[in-house]
Amino acid sequence: MKTKKISVDLPENLYNNLQEIAGASTWSFNEVLLQTIRNGMPPSLNKVPATFHAELLTLNKLDDKALFNVIEAEPEDHEQDEDHRRASFDALRRMYALSLLKWRGHPIPSPYESLPG
Repeated sequence: MKTKKISVDLPENLYNNLQEIAGASTWSFNEVLLQTIRNGMPPSLNKVPATFHAELLTLNKLDDKALFNVIEAEPEDHEQDEDHRRASFDALRRMYALSLLKWRGHPIPSPYESLPG
């Protein structure tokens, strides 16, 4: 994998926390930092057809309340092209909105946690 070298100023307490985890594990500081970044990344559209990227990326501009409205909205009865129908775009849009809310720190239960007891 190609890499890029960057310089980042970290708050001392964050650096110390990451260093402590690295010291307590078999991972290097760099590996701990990369894992932290991977888990904290905004939702990826890598597996979504490129046709939908622009529409879904506009959700990033919405505030949290508007994203909750996207999730709770009834599917729209508008004309959809074949690509939108095949991809279940309304469901895809909801899932991306949920992913954004989770990334922003809102507690979003996993599907397993949502199952009745």
